[in-house]
Amino acid sequence: MAVWIRGGRAFAGDPPRAVVGDLWVGDDGLLGVPPTEPPAGTELLDAEGCLVLPGLVIAHHHLYSALARGMPGPAAPPRSFVEILEKVWWRLDRALDRELVELSGRVGALEALSCGVTGIVDHHASPSFVDGSLDALAVGIEAAGARAVLCYEATNRHGHEAFLAGLAESERFARAHARPVADDSARRAPARFAAMVGGHAPFTLDDAELAALAAAGRTHGVAVHLHAAEAAHDQKDAEARGARNVTERLRRAGVLEGRAVLAHGVHLGPQEVSALAALGVWVTHQPRSNMNNRVGYIAATDAYGARLALGTDGINGDLWDEAHAAFFRLREARDAGAERVWSWLAGSWRLASEAFGLEPARGFGTLAHGAPGDVVVLDYDGATEVHAGNLPWHLAFGMSARHVRDVVACGRVAVRERRPVGHDVAALRREGAEGARRLWSRMAALG
Repeated sequence: MAVWIRGGRAFAGDPPRAVVGDLWVGDDGLLGVPPTEPPAGTELLDAEGCLVLPGLVIAHHHLYSALARGMPGPAAPPRSFVEILEKVWWRLDRALDRELVELSGRVGALEALSCGVTGIVDHHASPSFVDGSLDALAVGIEAAGARAVLCYEATNRHGHEAFLAGLAESERFARAHARPVADDSARRAPARFAAMVGGHAPFTLDDAELAALAAAGRTHGVAVHLHAAEAAHDQKDAEARGARNVTERLRRAGVLEGRAVLAHGVHLGPQEVSALAALGVWVTHQPRSNMNNRVGYIAATDAYGARLALGTDGINGDLWDEAHAAFFRLREARDAGAERVWSWLAGSWRLASEAFGLEPARGFGTLAHGAPGDVVVLDYDGATEVHAGNLPWHLAFGMSARHVRDVVACGRVAVRERRPVGHDVAALRREGAEGARRLWSRMAALG
């Protein structure tokens, strides 16, 4: 069904630019020119008095954490970042089964959509349910109405055979969701799903396993998605393995030869930052998670230029809150404009466009004809004038998820008047609560 977004003030791009005219999302899921007389069945979104933006993208997420909010803490408080992983997140991912993975995908993706997020770059782990886990996650995401880039977080923390199983799951999903050839990608709507090859932090992988991830990424023509230097432990481990730093380990293994997405990068040194920036490696920034885990702050944000993107790292699906945290943490560290944080949101659009094989001029984050029909309507008046020059400052000091009124994702209306379309919200809450209780019980049984 076509969607006509009528009226409103639309902005897109980096730096943001005003987009003139109504927006039309055709039956093919792409933006196009509104017809003079919309055909019968066209869905109308009246955006008069509203802001209209491209749907947001979370550049690094863990949807498997969607049922974790409010769960009991470990008996003994973690004393380090590694203990946080061992006592909390590595117990949670071990407790996931097929039903809980699918439910997490649905609950997490619906939360993100309600916040104006139409695309999610996810990093999944469920060691007790590996084979087919990305399909189960995709079922939940598709039921919600979002699109996503998926990979499995391969790791040897449960042994080398477990690593191979995780790698095989990423490769299986990559084969099933191969990108269209370049000649076709500009003429068709992007698929709902794309793939990467995933791995956990290098300290849970040996050198041969890192090389295997790199080889798989090259084979399938997709990026390798890793945590890297999130905490100091990753650097100490690299030195213990005979490398100067994490970046050298990744370079030796061939991870940096192709496309790579490194999450966090908090403890990368200046020379590493320069090397990664020169290679065009993507780095994703998750300030709320970093503050929550007390691992530090990524200071060299400017060095990555257009290759820095904003994620949430499983905290939740609210990228507006992430942008606010990023802005104020940046302002605390040094004087910087809100344009910088807008560029990180735009980085997430560019990262997703690469993953789906879209040309930048008609990729995510644009509202050009032929671009994906992923659009968010915000009931935001700003109290003061909003224009392209000050839009990033309205982002920093005004706009939030509460302003999201309507969301179009994958060419269809997914949220209308702040209500998810086609979902019984009360029933979903009950299902989520029951799923969370079962997950927490399974975690407790693990000891």
